Amino acid sequence: MRFFSLFIRNIKETYRDALALGFLLAFPLVFMLLFGFAFGGNGSASYGIGVVDNDITDISHTFISDALGAADVIYVNAYSNTDNALEDLRQGNISSYIVIPDGFGEQVAMIWQQKPGNVELDITYDESNLSVSSNVISIINSITRSYLGIEIPITINTNPINIESKITQMDFIAPGIIIFGLLIMIPTAGRIMLRDKETRFLHRMMTTPARPWEFIAGYSLSMAIIAIIQVVLFILLGWLFGMDIVGNIWLAFAIFALTALCSIGIGMIVASLAKSENQGEPLSWLFSMPLAMISGVWFSIEFLPSYIRFFADLFPYSHAVSASRAVITRGVGMEAISGDFLFLVIWTVVVFIIGTFLFQRSMRS
Repeated sequence: MRFFSLFIRNIKETYRDALALGFLLAFPLVFMLLFGFAFGGNGSASYGIGVVDNDITDISHTFISDALGAADVIYVNAYSNTDNALEDLRQGNISSYIVIPDGFGEQVAMIWQQKPGNVELDITYDESNLSVSSNVISIINSITRSYLGIEIPITINTNPINIESKITQMDFIAPGIIIFGLLIMIPTAGRIMLRDKETRFLHRMMTTPARPWEFIAGYSLSMAIIAIIQVVLFILLGWLFGMDIVGNIWLAFAIFALTALCSIGIGMIVASLAKSENQGEPLSWLFSMPLAMISGVWFSIEFLPSYIRFFADLFPYSHAVSASRAVITRGVGMEAISGDFLFLVIWTVVVFIIGTFLFQRSMRS
């Protein structure tokens, strides 16, 4: 029967394309390994915490070094005053900061002597990160009670920072969704170029006086226009669903535009390395989907182990998510995200240089 013959033919075609078959089988395995490393075992989230010690006693020093400093889930930054801590909090360098008040050591000593005492801590946290703030308060409460050797909760005065507007879940998630949409430019760009290779359109064009850079410029410009339209639509939809853009909209747009160019460049590299669309498509998704997961697109990367965050920071997308959220939710300027922005620029230049070189080499062959 015809369908059986077609079935046999497709099975043979899939089997013969060993690379595409390998990607097909490896795709779910990569996700399983990624989830296992990120959320399995004993890995836990860690948060940057600032500490301002107004007590300056042996007990307060011991509390900072032996209690807070020894905790695996936080890393401590010491500040001499609240102004510096608040500035770092606004810039997103820490998730919260604690003020140890004058008289802290005296109150702790009274509790250790089993006398009535009242220990208070002031915590100022970043309300733009909705999921992290509640965890940080709970962690500090638990560490302090363990240090004091008491079961009852201590008094924690919470102070969410004022960032000009009320933060919603949409404000947090929308920038990540936009970055994820731009990540899809990787398989899109790769598919368009591979299709032209398979149909021998590029081979026919090579017989014309056109130069390789003209092919690359033509593909890149057309896909860049598509990416710009995507960014505009994403921002409009985010705004319609309640995303409040506190910062400079053009700075946020520049971050998204650089992210799109990175994706186009990576898609160009994939198209140069793959021999067919069947190879390029799964290779693109094998690269883009795990990166989306570990770059903080859908959730805060503070929930990931430090070694996963280190790996994610080698690629541009975690920097794009962090920078765009800082601009949109906290209203920071270029001075606060200059490092992330420069990283995106370098990645864009490098992937286009590599993509151009590989594309020229593949067309000569």
